[in-house]
Amino acid sequence: MVTVVLPNFIIVGVSRAGTTMVFNTLARHPQVLSSSTKETRYFQAVRYGEPLRPLPEYEAFFRRHSGEPVTMECTPDYFYGAEATAEAIRNICNPRIAVILREPTSRLISFFQFMQGRLQVPATMTLREYVDRCQSVPTEAMNDRASNNYTALWAGQYARFMPAWLAAFPDRFDVFFYDELKADAMAVMREQCGRLGIDPQLLPTVAVIDNSAPSYRSSKLQRGAAFAARRGRAVLHRYPAIYQSARRSYEALNKSPVHPHTEVPETLRREIEALYRPWNDALRNQLLTAGVTALPDWLEEEPR
Repeated sequence: MVTVVLPNFIIVGVSRAGTTMVFNTLARHPQVLSSSTKETRYFQAVRYGEPLRPLPEYEAFFRRHSGEPVTMECTPDYFYGAEATAEAIRNICNPRIAVILREPTSRLISFFQFMQGRLQVPATMTLREYVDRCQSVPTEAMNDRASNNYTALWAGQYARFMPAWLAAFPDRFDVFFYDELKADAMAVMREQCGRLGIDPQLLPTVAVIDNSAPSYRSSKLQRGAAFAARRGRAVLHRYPAIYQSARRSYEALNKSPVHPHTEVPETLRREIEALYRPWNDALRNQLLTAGVTALPDWLEEEPR
C-alpha cells in the first residue's frame, strides 16, 4: 500500500541563492524524503492566477515515502507569489518554510547570466540593457508568465514579499543568507536539521555550492529543447523520473563546460545597489521585527 504524504518542509526561495545545494544536501539525509524532482512548481500556478493541478499530481512527487519524518520540496519561484501562494501552501499542507536570501545586486547579475546562458535573453544584450528592460516592465505585469525573463530587478526587492510569509508562517519560517552558505554551508545545514527535528550527524560530510550559470554548445538545440519542455510541461511534471533522465541526457549532449561571465562596470553596480537600498532598508526592519537579528553586511544600516 502506497502512503500518501504531502511536504512538511518547503524551500520557497530565492532563485540563484544556493537553494539547489540546500535541497541536494538535505535530500541525502536518511530522515528526509525529497520530492522526486527539486522544483515541483505545483503552487507556481497561484502566482499567475491559474488553477492548481489536481492534488494527486502533487502527491505523486512524494510517493516514495517510507516513514521519513521530513518530506521536502524546493521551488524558488514560490517566494514571489507572496500572500496568495503562502495562503495556498498553508491551506493544503501547512509546512515549515525556509527562504535563502542573496545580496540582490549579485543575485540580479547571476540571474542575468543564467538567462543569457539558457538563451532566454539575447546573447548580445548587455547588463545595462537588461536592467533597463527590467525597469520598463510595469509592476502589475510581473506576475504574467510573459514577463518572466525580465523579473530579476523586481525579484530582488525582497521586502515586497517577506511580510506575507512572516504573517502566514510566524513560528515556522526560517530565513538564511547566501553569505552564510558560502562561509560555512554545513553549519547552516546542521542548524536547519535542528529546526526540522532530525539528527544533524546524519548529514553528508560536504555540501558544495555551485551557483554557476549554464551555457550550451548549440543555441539551435537549446531553443528546440526549451520549446519541447514548454509543450510537454504537464507530462513531464506527471512523470518526474522521465524528466530527470531526459534532462541529464540532454545536458550531457549540449551543456558547455564554459560558463558565461559578465563584466560589471563599477558605476552600473552602484546604480543597481542604489535601486535596492530602500528595499533593503525595509527588509532589515521586517527581519529585525520578526526576531532575525544575525544579518549580513548588505543589510547593515547605511552610515549617515
